[in-house]
Amino acid sequence: MLQGREWLLDTQERVGVFRLLVSYMKEHFGDDERGRRKAWYFFPWHFDFLTRYRPLPEAVYGAQSREHPLILTRQDLTDPRVGETPEGLSWAERLLRCEHPDAHGAMADALWEAGSDAEALAALERIGAERVVCWEEEVRAGGRDGDASRGGGLGVGSDGGKAGTQGGMGSRDRAGEELERG
Repeated sequence: MLQGREWLLDTQERVGVFRLLVSYMKEHFGDDERGRRKAWYFFPWHFDFLTRYRPLPEAVYGAQSREHPLILTRQDLTDPRVGETPEGLSWAERLLRCEHPDAHGAMADALWEAGSDAEALAALERIGAERVVCWEEEVRAGGRDGDASRGGGLGVGSDGGKAGTQGGMGSRDRAGEELERG
């Protein structure tokens, strides 16, 4: 909600918001290779969360949104309740919804390198047309119950959550080694 009304961002508006974030990062970290390296510790990673955005109208999702934040809910690629179909989405929109980590890196690269919102949108369209179908297939083949740090499932790996719970001694990796706390 913005000023008491819905703000359902379309693809172009989201690209504008992401490019504004890039401009802040370049201002803070620097617009050189060193600044990019610093920003890359977290910029591509944020897309793991940002790919969950869907324009969900109040008329359809109002009651549900008062129960919990809808962005925390996993959504399919499209939502038939609002008339979406895969064919109706642009390649850039499909890319912005893609959960694959390689897609996140490609989006971050395109947004960082673009000289304008229009240039960024064109780059995302091109990347989407070239690669998004493959990335979507890989995500579907891998399921959603994987590594929580990659956006999978409920925070448990393929072992059903057994790793990290051995004897209540703290977090452990798959080999049972104690993980360093930071």
